[in-house]
Amino acid sequence: MPGPAAPPDLRARARQSGSTVARRVLDQPLRRIGIGGAVALLAVTAAFGGLQEQAQDGPEVLAVDAAVEVAPFELTVHRVVWTTDLPGQYLSEDGNRWVGVVATVRNTSDAGVLGVTLRDALTLTGVDGLVKEPGVLVPGVTSTSIALLEDGSSLSPVQPGLTYEAAFLFEQDGSVAPPTTATVLLQQHTWRKGSLDPTVTWWDPTTALRGELDVREAVSDADEEGDE
Repeated sequence: MPGPAAPPDLRARARQSGSTVARRVLDQPLRRIGIGGAVALLAVTAAFGGLQEQAQDGPEVLAVDAAVEVAPFELTVHRVVWTTDLPGQYLSEDGNRWVGVVATVRNTSDAGVLGVTLRDALTLTGVDGLVKEPGVLVPGVTSTSIALLEDGSSLSPVQPGLTYEAAFLFEQDGSVAPPTTATVLLQQHTWRKGSLDPTVTWWDPTTALRGELDVREAVSDADEEGDE
């Protein structure tokens, strides 16, 4: 005859923990494991990350024009465009083009952050012919440069509390057709010491949001006015 079920409060803790292992064990009669074993299980799974199991289901869906927190930034992706002519930016080969992700950037930390961290925070995948290869430590392909829309200058460092309108620029081989869609990945970082380097900085870029977005040819202000 099966023993009594786990107390309601203990079962509630297991459900809230998100640990499949803990939930399944507490679904068993207590005669098999005992209350002490159940409490010990919750403690052990918490220590080794078991309580965070449901938080690792994968990236959320990226929505256009929605501000999202990806430490140490708040990023709002507005659109993805391509162009062969961008003043102040120089392609490595004639005939190539830029694929640009236009976004609003805000540093939410309390100190300046170098552009290399911002570069790792937004990457592309699903676009053929990108000149840069995918990295080893960062998901997707990082941008060739990040330019401020205001004057085309490079965005680095990213100062705390300020809001920037910028384009993450990816060079594409001109022999490949312009993309019609692109998958944008947003990575969040962790503030910690390095495993081999004692420096405390932003490490571990991990994809938090992912979205397949339409890509269109960039239109200049003059062209937009002519269409009105």
